[in-house]
Amino acid sequence: MTIIDTHAHIYPDKIALRASQSIADFYEMPVVLDGTVGTLLQKGVEAGVTRHLVHSVAVTWERAASINDFIAAAVAQYPDKFVGFGAMHPDHPEMEKELDRILALGLKGVKLHPDFQKFMLDDPAALRLFEAMAERGLPLLVHTGDHRYPYSTPERMARALDHVPRLKAICAHLGGWSVWSDAWKMLAGRETVYVDTCSSLYALTPEEAVKIIHRYGADKVLFGTDYPMWDTAEELARFMALPLTEEEQEMILHKNFERLMGEDKA
Repeated sequence: MTIIDTHAHIYPDKIALRASQSIADFYEMPVVLDGTVGTLLQKGVEAGVTRHLVHSVAVTWERAASINDFIAAAVAQYPDKFVGFGAMHPDHPEMEKELDRILALGLKGVKLHPDFQKFMLDDPAALRLFEAMAERGLPLLVHTGDHRYPYSTPERMARALDHVPRLKAICAHLGGWSVWSDAWKMLAGRETVYVDTCSSLYALTPEEAVKIIHRYGADKVLFGTDYPMWDTAEELARFMALPLTEEEQEMILHKNFERLMGEDKA
């Protein structure tokens, strides 16, 4: 079976443990793995994962270029295993130039985390970034939802999508981490919106998770592990335990991502 993990953070070896620990501190939860490329590949092979969507977050705009270089280098080293999304920040003074460089590096989209980066999803600067991404056909992978902060609420995401309706967006964590039962009310039914499963299945019963998946439609859901947060095999086991049909499993495990990225045209 083809399995694509559509949500994996990676870091250079020398900072990976520190970066992973910062995630643990932010969420007040243990991070299981170390954030290195080597561990991601090892755990992926053990779990039977075919490919990973890899990315990182530019906490400040100054870090975007070096992150993009790192992600592009990882993809170039493992082209059969990795698809890369670039890093960006709405405060970047040369936003369009760096987006063009993301494209030139062969990266396929942009990852944002408003709670880490401390910007509102419907801020004017964020909307300008989304417009520039939509013009270039770059999809967005965005952390959505956190009951502790105002930055990434599904309501703000919905307003941003209303403003930039062409933007293709993967709203992580079933559309709203820690606010799962409400997120779909703002985000479901939008043609350009996908959601992923990562860092959600641990908190929901299988029945609750499937109900939310069906709210969005199984054709709009992607499988993700949120590496290094969770063990790859354990996260896959959580997904496979959901009461879904084989057709729904296949869509979520690879077909939807292939369609989103235009790979199903081949």
